Amino acid sequence: MRVSVPGNMLLLGEYAVLEEGGLGAAAAVEKRVRLQAEPARSLSVEGVWPGGSFFWTPQRTSESPVVSAVFTTVLAWMSDTGRRSELPGLQVRIDSSELFLKNGRKAGFGSSAAVAVALVAALRGDGRLDSTVPRLALAAHRSAQGGVGSGYDVYCSFHGGWGLFYGGAVPSWEPREPSVCPGLYLFRGPAPVSTPAAIRSFFHWKDREKDRARLLIEESNSNVMAFLQAAGAEEAASAFGKARDLGISLGDEIGVEARIPAPAGVDPGLCKSLGAGNELGGYLRLPGAPEPPEESELTRVRIAEGGITWQP
Repeated sequence: MRVSVPGNMLLLGEYAVLEEGGLGAAAAVEKRVRLQAEPARSLSVEGVWPGGSFFWTPQRTSESPVVSAVFTTVLAWMSDTGRRSELPGLQVRIDSSELFLKNGRKAGFGSSAAVAVALVAALRGDGRLDSTVPRLALAAHRSAQGGVGSGYDVYCSFHGGWGLFYGGAVPSWEPREPSVCPGLYLFRGPAPVSTPAAIRSFFHWKDREKDRARLLIEESNSNVMAFLQAAGAEEAASAFGKARDLGISLGDEIGVEARIPAPAGVDPGLCKSLGAGNELGGYLRLPGAPEPPEESELTRVRIAEGGITWQP
């Protein structure tokens, strides 16, 4: 079988998507994790990316926490639903090279979430791409990350396209394209940021500042909806700018820097950090704005209209 899953990015709603009722505007990226699997005597999973690889088996679970979590989660689901008590023999190869930069650094497109979605579909093996796939992938992905994670990346990669993500213990996804469809560009921040560490800092802050956190989520939700429903470029830019300023303010409070230098030749007011910290930045080119300079460090994002694919 062959499975492919697009990458993902969260444009607005950082940290808020971790909370019940927190909203996020997300889009799938046409850079894909590609999985191939063939029948074999036993189960093995090889993972490859620029500058690295792993080889996982049920006897070598330390090779990949994500694969181990998917294996355990899918096996428990199969047993609980009376399907089988063991997984089939498969030789699986997962290539996530498209979601990495040439220097081996992650591009910020949610590679581990996309891997979890692809592997759940492969281990399930029947080609059914129903709601069970993202549900199991989310459970496995959260387990691999120590129990944290909103799941926007899992749901975005599974469904594809633009969407409105509803955070919570049981999240949901609604296909929703912005009224003003912008051009999206990415650029690198100063240094890598540990997302789990940033999330822990947010939760520690939230425990101390419950009222402030509640107001932040409400403000973030308002910005997300204003962006998606904007009647024109000016309204979309305003909502985007407010989301950027809110992210910077929260970053200052939790001790995770969210300011990011804008690339030369573009409007700094339409640039913001994406995700936790300032590892990755996004530039919003609204209709009518000129193309960025050719020498710019910006990378154009192509939205993946379709999500997961499965071929026998």
